[in-house]
Amino acid sequence: MTTEMEHLVAALEGLRAGVLKKLTGLSEEDARRSTVASGTNLAGLVQHLTFAESKWFEGVVAGGKAGRGARSMVVDPDVSLRGLRADYRAACDASNAIVAAAGDGDSLVDLNGRTVTLRSVLVGMIEETARHLGHADIIREQIDGRTGR
Repeated sequence: MTTEMEHLVAALEGLRAGVLKKLTGLSEEDARRSTVASGTNLAGLVQHLTFAESKWFEGVVAGGKAGRGARSMVVDPDVSLRGLRADYRAACDASNAIVAAAGDGDSLVDLNGRTVTLRSVLVGMIEETARHLGHADIIREQIDGRTGR
């Protein structure tokens, strides 16, 4: 039987895989191309999600330094798509290891003087990833017509 935490991590892993799939077959140029007025692009979404993973799990849950990715959706031209993918996967792997070591969903995390559960951090990351995967779906469809997860 799957535990609640295993279920939450599996749901997040499915969304993470969807994010990475949106980059499949894209050129560096297309990954950075924006099709919306805000300037959001696929490379920027991945960079931002890498930051979110690192901030919430390495920074908040583990109490360490969150040093991966960037909050900004503007990706430095020297950063390759391959590098973005690798950084995102590394952040996700680190997050999974932190969750596994933390124990159950009732484990408490200090969030700037407020206590939250590990479960709520996981649900928040699921929401963040799902929201941006939806953005990625639209941007990818506008780039080359590719749809689906």
